[in-house]
Amino acid sequence: MLYILGELYEKLSFLSSIYLRMSIGFVLSFLIVLVTGAPFIKYLKKKKFGEEIRECGPASHYSKKGTPTMGGVLMIFGALLSTLIVCDLSNKFVILLIITTFLFSALGFIDDYKKFTVNKDGLSARKKMLCQTLISVIVWIFIKEFGITGNKIFDFSIVNPLISNSSLYIGSFFMLIFIIFVVNGTSNAVNITDGLDGLATMPVIIASSILTSIAYFSGHIEMSSHLKLFYIVGSGEIAVFLSTIIGSGLAFLWYNCYPAQIFMGDTGSLTLGGIIGVIGVILKQELLIPIIGGVFVMEAVSVILQVGSYKLRKKRIFRMAPIHHHFELMGIPESKVTFRLWIMALLCGGLALSIIRLKGIL
Repeated sequence: MLYILGELYEKLSFLSSIYLRMSIGFVLSFLIVLVTGAPFIKYLKKKKFGEEIRECGPASHYSKKGTPTMGGVLMIFGALLSTLIVCDLSNKFVILLIITTFLFSALGFIDDYKKFTVNKDGLSARKKMLCQTLISVIVWIFIKEFGITGNKIFDFSIVNPLISNSSLYIGSFFMLIFIIFVVNGTSNAVNITDGLDGLATMPVIIASSILTSIAYFSGHIEMSSHLKLFYIVGSGEIAVFLSTIIGSGLAFLWYNCYPAQIFMGDTGSLTLGGIIGVIGVILKQELLIPIIGGVFVMEAVSVILQVGSYKLRKKRIFRMAPIHHHFELMGIPESKVTFRLWIMALLCGGLALSIIRLKGIL
């Protein structure tokens, strides 16, 4: 809406500024979530949409039973409402992100809702994976039909984030497989990470902040050339979209930090992870995503290793997986585990920015 006003009226042309709309999007989404957070938590408590604690989990988590979940509804609502106000809704990337955000949040909401109405396990892993794959296919179709960089060779190539002008063309079909791996992987990795108060929220905010910088630079012809990034026309609007995610995420952390008054649930974690994956694909930074989201990778790998080890050797590597529960069972307080993983997320984000900067120099 603001972008349209800036384009239609000369006196309001300043509203077209990406900087301004990023700032407004951040503040607006923050205020929406902050103001609606308390009544939303009250509503969830009234409806008894409380967290069910697994008996096999750490004993310290039993006190969390009944804490409202589905907080992702609050986050996504704040972000999408702000997006409709501050973003250029004719931008193809914004349209794709709105569609994929809605689909991921619908999947997460159905999973969360089913846990309270049908069975506590929610949707089966197979059904969730199928739905995530269908969303990934939509992203692939978008790339085929509308492109990213304007060059199909680059659009269907995997870019080496460490070496400038280094990419491998894999073609349309294998790019589909790669997109499924990236988008499904990030969505599930964030979902796995969301196990302690505020644990997933801050790394998502950090990852979104890094991607905001990349999106803005990629849409700037001089900066993209200087940093040796692919020039992607219109990617600056992705930065505006991400500013709403960051704002809603920070406001949600107000209620989600230890001790949490609300959890994001699958509505939030599956969606936020999916968004990170989709944006990584759009910005041609798929291989940088594991670095930006290093904490998510560590959490997901710990589960894979634990399951694999038990199936093959009947022995566990960790006391409990994901690894944040292992740290808890070592006697480290939950808040300390969370803060330390936040620090790791910051370091991973800093490393990703350093790689981009060095790539621009070398």
